Amino acid sequence: MGSLGKDVARGLGEELGLPVIYHEVIDHLADRMRVRKSHVIRLLDGSAGLMERLTADKTSLSIFTADEIYAIASKGGAIIRGWGATHLLHDVPHVICTRICAPMQIRLSRMMERLNTDDANQVESEVRTNDEAHAAVIRRHFGVEWTDSEHYDVVLNTHRLSVDECVDAVLQLVRMPQFEQTDSSQQ
Repeated sequence: MGSLGKDVARGLGEELGLPVIYHEVIDHLADRMRVRKSHVIRLLDGSAGLMERLTADKTSLSIFTADEIYAIASKGGAIIRGWGATHLLHDVPHVICTRICAPMQIRLSRMMERLNTDDANQVESEVRTNDEAHAAVIRRHFGVEWTDSEHYDVVLNTHRLSVDECVDAVLQLVRMPQFEQTDSSQQ
């Protein structure tokens, strides 16, 4: 929340001509949970209140089966963002696992601007709650700490790099031979 990861994903999708898989996750989760899409969006973007988060504890990308995630990823490629995709697809040779981050103060400033508020305490509480929820889901389903850089091919800090520079950095990886999709990785 506030890292600009969604902007980087959107930029990559545009540059590569690939869909950014996020709304499909929302549709799927809404159907499975039998709730409105707006509820799932609020949950995933971190703007859901405490009661919404408590009633949707199972909401994460990891409620998809591995076969469903692989099917999404294999339909001509995609940018899959958030909630476990990195950890689920880590062993696929051509998948580039990326983390977009920024220091807490920068994230708070961005979120205060985005939400058009000057209530720093409330925004900080929401950002920290979102981070804790994300950490709990990843720890529960994958047994790892999502902030550990060892789980990613690249970690980019949007405090020091613009969204366009982050997109360019990932595009450099996309063009490297070790990330080319091969016959064995197409299965």
